[in-house]
Amino acid sequence: MRSLFFLWGLLLANISVSSWGIRAGALVLSFALWLHAVTEKYYDKEVAVRLWIEVPPPGEGVDGDMVLASQVPSTVRVLVTGGGKDLLFDLDDDSFVLKLRAEGKNRIHRLTPSQITKRAADLDVEVKEILEPKEIAIALAPRMERDVPVRVQASLEVAAAHVQVTPMQADPALVRVSGPQQQVAALRYVDTDSLVLQDIREDVDVKWSLRHPEHTQLAFVPEAVRVRATVQMLAEDDLIGVPIAVRHAGEVRLRPEPATAQVKVRGGVGVIAQLDPARDIELYVDYAEYQGNALPVHSAETSLFEVRQIAPAYVDLVSY
Repeated sequence: MRSLFFLWGLLLANISVSSWGIRAGALVLSFALWLHAVTEKYYDKEVAVRLWIEVPPPGEGVDGDMVLASQVPSTVRVLVTGGGKDLLFDLDDDSFVLKLRAEGKNRIHRLTPSQITKRAADLDVEVKEILEPKEIAIALAPRMERDVPVRVQASLEVAAAHVQVTPMQADPALVRVSGPQQQVAALRYVDTDSLVLQDIREDVDVKWSLRHPEHTQLAFVPEAVRVRATVQMLAEDDLIGVPIAVRHAGEVRLRPEPATAQVKVRGGVGVIAQLDPARDIELYVDYAEYQGNALPVHSAETSLFEVRQIAPAYVDLVSY
């Protein structure tokens, strides 16, 4: 074969520069001869073989509905030998699979080439040796399912002159978690993957994946949730005729004087536009603070908008 390549080299060297068609054909033929020689030989190669763990159904060597509780690799590194053509063109990730049947609650399995199944009968490749890992510890545990709340891991920065009206929320708010009983029972919440949003000018509505806790064998349904938040342009308004209540007055019949106030509010344009002064804004004075003088007017806390100013800021109490 080497002498044949040498002759082709001499032939290429004697072809004139102007004979590009002949030169190209000769190069193609030379490559074909080289490829044929390479693919006819046998070689060794390290490959990854997919690992498949079979958990017996209830009654077949295990008590109740059991699931895999230990962390196992998804693939096993092995040494194979085969023809160059099969190794180069026909070998892929699905060519072999290593199947293990879990037996008992805890057991260490020694891996051997005999446990590996070749998925294509005509593939001229054989497994010579298990490289890594050579053994796998498999633990089983009772299966458990329950609904767990989702915690959104997100950072939201709105654009100038905009405001975030609602907090970041997951939809659905609960996901079905299944897996080993001890792991499921210990789970307080399921986090989303980290989400960073900047210069946001409109509502947020994105599909985002859930983060699997490390060293667990948990399954989520669904695997992703929608993360939503309301973002609106910033607006301000002055609302008049907002009633003032008296708190902690007990049986004492008192009313503020004046009985209403004007309130400056700021928030999302959609929220501000729909505010009802009598229903949505809660102003009050606290009778427990009364010392015979005018009392400050307070506003109940709300996350939907900001109370910027109350006029008058103080009112008197009168009997009625």
